[in-house]
Amino acid sequence: MKSKVKIYLAAALVILASCNKQLNPLLTDPSKATPAAADNDLYLNNLQLYFRSFYQRATDFGDQMVRQEVMFGPTYFNAFTPSNFDDIWNEAYMSVFLSANTMIPLAEAKGQYKHAAIAQVLKAYTMVTLVDLFGDVPYSEAVKGVANTNPKVDPGKSIYDSALALLDSAIANFAKTSSATPTNDLFYNGDATSWTKLAKTLKLKTYIQERLVDASVASKISALVAEDDLINAAKYDFVYSYSTHAVSPDARAPHYASNYGASTGTSDYIGTYFMWALQQEKSMPDPRTRYYLYRQIVDINNDSRLPNQTTTQFAIPCLYRASPYPAGTCYCIVGTGYVGRDHGNNEGIPPDGALRTTWGVYPAGGEFDANQNKPAGTATTQVHGAGGNGINPIWLSSYTYFLKAEAALLLSAGGDPRDWLTKGVNASFSKVSGFASGIGYTLPTTDTNLLITPTKQNKYVGIVQGLYDGASSNDDKLNVIMKEYYLAAWGNGVEPYNNYRRTGKPNNFQPALGGNAGSYIRSFFYPSVYVNYNKNATQKTAVNVKVFWDNNPDNFVQ
Repeated sequence: MKSKVKIYLAAALVILASCNKQLNPLLTDPSKATPAAADNDLYLNNLQLYFRSFYQRATDFGDQMVRQEVMFGPTYFNAFTPSNFDDIWNEAYMSVFLSANTMIPLAEAKGQYKHAAIAQVLKAYTMVTLVDLFGDVPYSEAVKGVANTNPKVDPGKSIYDSALALLDSAIANFAKTSSATPTNDLFYNGDATSWTKLAKTLKLKTYIQERLVDASVASKISALVAEDDLINAAKYDFVYSYSTHAVSPDARAPHYASNYGASTGTSDYIGTYFMWALQQEKSMPDPRTRYYLYRQIVDINNDSRLPNQTTTQFAIPCLYRASPYPAGTCYCIVGTGYVGRDHGNNEGIPPDGALRTTWGVYPAGGEFDANQNKPAGTATTQVHGAGGNGINPIWLSSYTYFLKAEAALLLSAGGDPRDWLTKGVNASFSKVSGFASGIGYTLPTTDTNLLITPTKQNKYVGIVQGLYDGASSNDDKLNVIMKEYYLAAWGNGVEPYNNYRRTGKPNNFQPALGGNAGSYIRSFFYPSVYVNYNKNATQKTAVNVKVFWDNNPDNFVQ
């Protein structure tokens, strides 16, 4: 009897096993996509859009710190709250990192090495920029899902090292024969040569940012400069291009959308120091000014749109003009029509949306300033410019030349710093003067008195060369280089903010209004979404916490 029971049980087990084999395939829901079945072109599309959003937020924080746009202040400690950084934090971790971490192994497994390499480059840039903004941040324990919901921070130096290794992996992947080329590469149209130059240029940028704390980078910088497989021509510029499409989605440049996108006036305040540096600091106005900036009102002292206006009645609220500030500097307004706001001015906002100077045709796709004397906006009586067909100038060839100049001057890393400086200025002028035609926009004037011309460009370059030649020390020469980098980087707040903390240049930045803004922001507060929900997170108690590559004195910048 027992033997029969055993036989029956064995038979039952065989039948159950057979059923299990037949039913197992039904446990996978065919309507649900699996990671292995993912389309890496779609992954890449999302990743690039996430990266663009991350960059836009980063540049907007940086440009306030370097007076390109206004920082309201009034002190550095209360200029920003932790919640201001929630979006950029989420964009980095939940969008860029999560997408890249999922996509890279899938792409490599399919032999789609270009897809993987692009993701590696974008992830590396994001890693480095997070460190530059916040200092030590989670990395090795981050984006693990439920496996680790409280990641600890990694030292900034180790994250930099990981980013450099990731860039090396990207360079190796670009050199491989890929099974497919991305169909939607929004930056370089799948060109591995351009992406490789970007990866090597980002290594150069990273090494130079470390030069104060790591003597070994000098030889690495020299090797990259000698190889010169870098972004050294406009055709390799790393930019995100927008369009004139305004709804569902709004694909216009963000600074266009916020300043030309309504009939009620502009929203941004341009920093008055930046406008002064362009318009009045040198012996001639910078010929790029009318491309960079659009004046809605040409002569604020004599305009019929202002109520009860006579030539001299309009009171310009300049709050400080003289010593100890740079001689000849006029804040609040530059000339008669460049209306902005002082660094650290947190006073109430008046109804001046139709008076403020705003973003021009470069890089935001706005209007070229041809003395139209019209407000910016959507109404037929307002100027529309290039309709938002602008760019994010994430890395340009001019930036490469300025870094080469810094490295040659201070590290003897190859070449003549004066020559690199000159090439940087010329590259910037070429980028700006050719921008409108490059996007198919016809400037509203052919008046050579207003446009960049070879004569004006050469004159400006001669002035810069004279300033460099007249500098009595390397520190003063570096100031000339960094000032030109600063001016060329309009639309990019990331690099000038890094440069300022690393070099202290430009050395004549407008102080914060009132002269008592406290310690400069050497790194931003951690976001509230991080410190409030991570038990291992500790918020900074001050804003003068330095990132690892900044070993300059506490009072080095203001």
